[in-house]
Amino acid sequence: MRAVTMQRGEFSVDELPDLVPQKGEVLVRTRACGICGSDLHAAKHTEDFVNTSRQSGGAFQLTTFDPVVLGHEFCAEVVDYGPSTERQLRPGTLVCCPPMLRREPPEPIGFSVDAPGGFSEFMLLTESIMTPVPSGLSAEHAALTEPMAVSFHAVNKARLEGDEAILVIGCGPVGLAVIIALKQRRAGPIIAVDFSPGRRALAALVGADDALDPAITNPYAHPDLMKSEQCVYFECVGVPGMIDQMFLGAQKDARLVIIGVCLQQDISRPLIAVNKQLNVQYVLGYTTEEFQETLEYIGTGDFDVTPLITGETNLEGVADAFTELANPEKHAKILVKP
Repeated sequence: MRAVTMQRGEFSVDELPDLVPQKGEVLVRTRACGICGSDLHAAKHTEDFVNTSRQSGGAFQLTTFDPVVLGHEFCAEVVDYGPSTERQLRPGTLVCCPPMLRREPPEPIGFSVDAPGGFSEFMLLTESIMTPVPSGLSAEHAALTEPMAVSFHAVNKARLEGDEAILVIGCGPVGLAVIIALKQRRAGPIIAVDFSPGRRALAALVGADDALDPAITNPYAHPDLMKSEQCVYFECVGVPGMIDQMFLGAQKDARLVIIGVCLQQDISRPLIAVNKQLNVQYVLGYTTEEFQETLEYIGTGDFDVTPLITGETNLEGVADAFTELANPEKHAKILVKP
């Protein structure tokens, strides 16, 4: 099969051996796969990404410097089944699946040499966690199930009660997906903040009540936040200094939900959080149930992901797409369509 491999930030289109499904696995053809911020981190900061992944021992992490096939935000179609499978979905059925092969040990799809991701013509999925795409939903929209599930999980972890004012810091794909999930819950008011005019415009398009440039306006002093008795802040940036900055700006008794992945060592001052009695919640991934709910919400239109898709490419264009995504004014989500 043809696939794009990445090694220490360098991409190449290669011919790889055909995949053979193991017990309980399904061979699928990739129809669409999004480029995630984690993919960008893996390519640009491979050394930090691998070393941190090895130390933390977490799932969905890159732990090898060998060539890997990235891509964990995908929609695919069933091609064939391996042994010990129920074969309930006929070939050609569109499916989505959390990016994990349930082997011993588990293999994270898109971050493992043994589990190629969606920047390839074919993949292997575990049948027991595979979900058919709702009738009428396109492969392109279904491919956003994984990133939307991440944000849906983060909103669930925020434990919203309905009277909070909300600040979303960073309006890349993760921040935009958080806003979509918040609007579906009718939460708010929602204030979005980003230096990029293009991203602020997208934030307003997907439902933010206000979108601010932090170079001009102090977002923490927004009237809706100042007058609210309970504020929730979603960190969707993942760069050093953000958490300490949030400690400084946050209202007393606020809740902070940290979604952004900072690979470098960071410094924050606990005394500031202690004085304000802040609640800090780090989040990762989602449950299988949240993944399935997300796909249903996309299918019904409750999660309108259309504005997030700003470009498409084939395998030959993946390297250029990674370069283009470094410019926040050009794209939110680029889909790879092998």
